[in-house]
Amino acid sequence: MKSILLKLDDKLFEETDKHVKAEKVSRSNYIKTALEQYNNWQAKKALEEQIIREVQLLNQFDPDKELKQEFELASLSDLQKYLDE
Repeated sequence: MKSILLKLDDKLFEETDKHVKAEKVSRSNYIKTALEQYNNWQAKKALEEQIIREVQLLNQFDPDKELKQEFELASLSDLQKYLDE
């Protein structure tokens, strides 16, 4: 396991401490959980951007736009299982 040194401005530290106390978790665990959630959000964002690029490519080769309609109806939450693997 790796460790890091993290410097926070006073306002962010106090805000974090308030949430740590309310959740009754360690500061380390709170920050670790926040980083995990942010990483998941970044992965979803990257996947969404990739899907948009691919839909744009498909539009060039799908004159009937059937595939585009299917992608537009698809939800990113349907793709969550692929991110969890």
